[in-house]
Amino acid sequence: MNGSPQVDETVQLRFSRRGHGPFWQINVTIAAVTSGTVVLDGFDRPVSAEVSELKRFGPGRWTLDWEVRGRP
Repeated sequence: MNGSPQVDETVQLRFSRRGHGPFWQINVTIAAVTSGTVVLDGFDRPVSAEVSELKRFGPGRWTLDWEVRGRP
């Protein structure tokens, strides 16, 4: 099992608000991996994330937790 993300692997992306836990999640695909950054495909446009933010979830699977801040 390779320790770094690879193209076409799956990422379960979980959005949460501080103190409220996850409120929405989606599975996306890794479209590209370049020097510490992954490009995620599955939204209306490509989104990038740092490889260091990904956590191994199983063979070919990763999780990524993003905290969403409320509007002022």
